[in-house]
This record gives sequence, structure tokens and C-alpha cells, in this order.
Amino acid sequence: MLMIITSILFQITGKKVSKAPKIQRLATPLTLQRKLTRIAEKKKRITKAKAEAAEYQKLFAMRLKEQRERDCESLAKRRSKLSNASKPSVVA
Repeated sequence: MLMIITSILFQITGKKVSKAPKIQRLATPLTLQRKLTRIAEKKKRITKAKAEAAEYQKLFAMRLKEQRERDCESLAKRRSKLSNASKPSVVA
């Protein structure tokens, strides 16, 4: 089993001095497995969030395009009504 040493310090005398916690955390296979599992879960969450964000952006762009088309159609209708109303009707 491996002991986790936080850092190695050099004193003024030049000797190596290692600094470790009083309650030593051992790097057992189980703790390493838990760490790898935790990292894998984190990566999975990140990729899922990116995929959902891309899907949302696609949906948002589609809805925005539809809304612009509707607005353009309604504006065209209003303009045609105004142009028809401004023309004098000739009754023969």
C-alpha cells in the first residue's frame, strides 16, 4: 500500500523533508478504483451536458427560424392590407 505524501520540502540544510498527514490516507486499490469511477462519472456528466446543450441549441434555432417566418408573413399581410387600403377604388 502506498502512503500519500502531500509534498517534499527542502530545508535550509539541504535535507529532504516529506510532509504527510497525521492520519495517513493509504492509496489502496479500492480508493484508486473509487477515484477512477468518480472521474468516469464526471466525464460522462460533461459529455451528456454537452450533447443536451447542442440539442437545445438546434431546437432553439429551429423555433427562432419559425418565429421569424411567422413574423415575416404577418408583416407581409399587414403591408398588403395597407397598400390595398391606400389605393383608391375605382367604381365604374
